[in-house]
Amino acid sequence: MRTHINQIAFSIRVFEIISAMMLLIVLSPLLIVKALYLLARGEQVFEQIQFHGHMDMFNQYQFTRGRFSGILHLHNVLTGDMGYVGSRAQYAVIEATPYTVRPGLMSFEKMHQQMGICYDKFTDDPHLNHSISNYLVTLGRCIIGYALALTKSKLSIEPQVMNEPKTDPKPVENKFEIFKVRIDNLTMTQAINSVVNTAKDKQPNIFEGLRSTPNQCQQFCFVNTDCLNTAYKDDPYRQTLAQANKVFADGSGIRLASKLLGFTVKDNVNGTDMLPLLCQKAAKQQLPLFLLGAKPGVAQQAANKLVAAHPGLEIAGTQDGYFDEAKIDEVITTINQSGAKILLVAMGAPVQDNWIAKYQHRLQVPVAMGVGGLFDFYAERVSRAPVAIRQIGMEWTWRLMQEPARMWRRYLIGNPLFVLRVIETKFKLKTGLEAVSKALSTTSTPQSDDDKVGNAIETNPIGHFSHHKLKYASRRKQRYYLKLLAAKVAKRSFDIVASAILMLLLSPLLLITALLIRIESPGAILFTQTRAGLNNQPFTMWKFRSMFIDAEARLAKLQQQNEMRGGVIFKMKSDPRVTRVGRFIRKASIDELPQLWNVFIGEMSLVGPRPALPSEVSQYQPSDHRRLLTKPGITCIWQVSGRSDIPFDRQVELDVDYLYKQSFTQDFKLLLKTIPAVLFARGAY
Repeated sequence: MRTHINQIAFSIRVFEIISAMMLLIVLSPLLIVKALYLLARGEQVFEQIQFHGHMDMFNQYQFTRGRFSGILHLHNVLTGDMGYVGSRAQYAVIEATPYTVRPGLMSFEKMHQQMGICYDKFTDDPHLNHSISNYLVTLGRCIIGYALALTKSKLSIEPQVMNEPKTDPKPVENKFEIFKVRIDNLTMTQAINSVVNTAKDKQPNIFEGLRSTPNQCQQFCFVNTDCLNTAYKDDPYRQTLAQANKVFADGSGIRLASKLLGFTVKDNVNGTDMLPLLCQKAAKQQLPLFLLGAKPGVAQQAANKLVAAHPGLEIAGTQDGYFDEAKIDEVITTINQSGAKILLVAMGAPVQDNWIAKYQHRLQVPVAMGVGGLFDFYAERVSRAPVAIRQIGMEWTWRLMQEPARMWRRYLIGNPLFVLRVIETKFKLKTGLEAVSKALSTTSTPQSDDDKVGNAIETNPIGHFSHHKLKYASRRKQRYYLKLLAAKVAKRSFDIVASAILMLLLSPLLLITALLIRIESPGAILFTQTRAGLNNQPFTMWKFRSMFIDAEARLAKLQQQNEMRGGVIFKMKSDPRVTRVGRFIRKASIDELPQLWNVFIGEMSLVGPRPALPSEVSQYQPSDHRRLLTKPGITCIWQVSGRSDIPFDRQVELDVDYLYKQSFTQDFKLLLKTIPAVLFARGAY
């Protein structure tokens, strides 16, 4: 299928060929093991799927089943049939539409699907393949988006035609619960239809599972991480949400919670994206809106913008949110006499939701919905995050930059607190389920299952009884270990994302370094060495070779010239075994870059004590072994404080100091300090 796509830039093809070849070489042992495994089971090894290409049809090969099936798709990048990023490929069995850009292993369409924002319109950049800088930036956005996507994903096209039917490992329920708040699991379309249908039918449909009294105004709510944090300790607000008609899942934080708790959220149903779609429907169905809330004049400005953007939309009235109790009757009368079918209340949560619940019996509009700071967005008082930020679920960072004084507590404290509470909920749920399972399987006296479960809940309360203490651990100890677990998860997640991005962005530098090493000195480009990892477990560490190939054999003759105080580590400023290229890449720390692979697969971290040789560990004093209690890293405190100029005993002290003070903030500061340490080559030789 020929399209109007222009020629792909030469620099992009060079990058794709080199990086795809390197990845296939590095992953070849895994591919061989995978193929042998399938052969040993007597199964078909490969399957072939045909796609429409940007020029002609092309075939894509993959393993028939199991993990890592899509690694072979890198072959299509190597041949140029696909890029790393582009349009979503179209199967040959269906009629094709012209591509805007070349198909890619990753696409914004798939990323939107994974982030629950399929309704958010996007367009492929027709100039994507014209410049390497634009291509790399887009690739970085996709990598971050795929890494942060909170549903199961692959770095490849997910075939819709397979030998075996695909099943979602996580059940898609109509409702789910977080912190005792029941949330409706709907797509954006379903959510809008529920609002519009309720507004159209003065009498709500009892088959939709409505929670409110049928003859009164129906309340709809949005909940995000901040709302759930509030509901966690605010019983009246939680009761308001329980009585609402529908509660919509708003924001990427809810998707994170769903992943941790083991269920799937259909869509990110947020008010900012819903309003223009709701206005389109309201204009067609002739459903007037009333805007209540925000500062004086803001609601009217938002109304004017909405009417201009959606011809046929009727705004029945507006009212700011700055009125006192004495004016309540007048405001409610104005709303009721306006003829509005949908009331949007922008007072911020939980005030807006509690206000609707309090006066719900007096409101004569079919639908009332709390919308937070929505009017400020559409009155253009506050700008919305660019699409690139929304695509990766990080819109909250944009809000934080715009209003740091007002938002810092909500996001910088509230977001980590939410994650900790979700992990705590998961831990309690798991503990409780184990207790119930044990009760059902070990009770010797004749009892019904209900009696056994009741006994288990009495001894180990969870779910609705989560306010009780666990039997064998204090709440304080739980929180301590949960904080450690959350820090460990955050550190590992950051390592994976950062190392993957760095490996891709630095691939041209890695290639040039490899060529220079090979030109100057024969032998392997990469140097591998067994090092002591976490808890003294050996692992293979990768480096660029900076010495001549007989360096290990010559070490014994040079031991007398060791310049490192303490005698455990060998260092010489003018080591004759180091090549000219090696001297430069050591000084610039380029020789350490292959260790990003060790970080990616979990053997090392970006920040941590430098990994020691087993021969060095054998010379440790008992107290020195403390530096082996954490995962080794590429950089750490002594790396940015003098590197090889620091004696070994002082290095141990600094490593142990890091061990007891490590945190995400500390790691980030050390990474920033590493940059000038590398640029000025302090203590590097």
